[in-house]
Amino acid sequence: MRQPLLGSALFGLLLAACGGSVDTPPGSGGAGGAGGATSSTSDGAGGATSSTSGGGGEGPVACGARSGGTCGAEEFCDFPDDSCGTFDTQGECSARPEVCPADCPGVCGCDGQFYCNACAAQGAGVDILEGTSCTKPVAVDYAATYWPGGLDHLIVYKADPEANRCVMLFADSPVEEAREGFDVTLPAPWVVSRVERTDRAADCTPGTISPTGKAVNATGATGKLTWDISGTALPCSLGVNVTVTFPDEPATVVLRATDLAVEGGCR
Repeated sequence: MRQPLLGSALFGLLLAACGGSVDTPPGSGGAGGAGGATSSTSDGAGGATSSTSGGGGEGPVACGARSGGTCGAEEFCDFPDDSCGTFDTQGECSARPEVCPADCPGVCGCDGQFYCNACAAQGAGVDILEGTSCTKPVAVDYAATYWPGGLDHLIVYKADPEANRCVMLFADSPVEEAREGFDVTLPAPWVVSRVERTDRAADCTPGTISPTGKAVNATGATGKLTWDISGTALPCSLGVNVTVTFPDEPATVVLRATDLAVEGGCR
C-alpha cells in the first residue's frame, strides 16, 4: 500500500534541512508574511534609520524633538509650524532648495542666524523660527593710524556706514596718568585720552584727526589695546577690545578687532 504524499510545508522543511531551497510564491505568506519582505538599514553611527517595506514604500524620516533622527547632508529638518523643535515638535527631513529668490525681507534661522529669506535658510540646512527676527549683521570698517606730534597719537577708527556713524579712539604717548573713567590697558607709556562719536561715517577715514560731523565725547571706556612692541617703537598692527560709554544713544559701543594694520606704524 502506497504511503500518502507529505504536505507541502513538511516537504519544504525536510528539503531545507538537506541543503535545498524553496521558492515561495507571492502572497503565500512565507517568512515575510502577507505584507511582503521588510528590510531596514542603519548608518551604524547613531544617525537616522530608514526602513522600506514591500507593502508601503519608503516613508519620510522623522527629525528633531525626541525622534533622535538626523537629516542627510542635502536635507534640512522641516518643522510644520516653524517652531524649530521647541516643545518636542517633530519635523521631517526635506531636500534643500537649490535656487532661491534674491529678495531679503530677513528671517531668523533655527541656528539663531540671520538669513535673507526662508529659502536661503533651508538651503543652508536649517528651518526658520516664525515670529522671531534676527538682527542683520552690521557691516563696519576698522582702521588705525599713527599721528606724530607734541604727543604721539594712535587712532582707532570704527566706521558704521549703514548708521552713518564714526567712533574714534585716541591713545597718546608719553602720558603718565589715565583720564578718569577710562580704564583701558595698553603698553606704557600709552594712555587712552578720549573717544568720540560723530554722525558722519566719512570721519573715520584714516588720518582724520578733526572730524567734521557732530561730535559726542565718551564718558568712559574699559578694555584693552594690544600690540607687539618688540624690536619696534610703534606697532605694525594692533588688537582692540574696548567698550565705550556715551551720554546719549547708542549709550554703549564696542570696538573689537584683531590684527588691525596701523597706517604709519612699524618704525
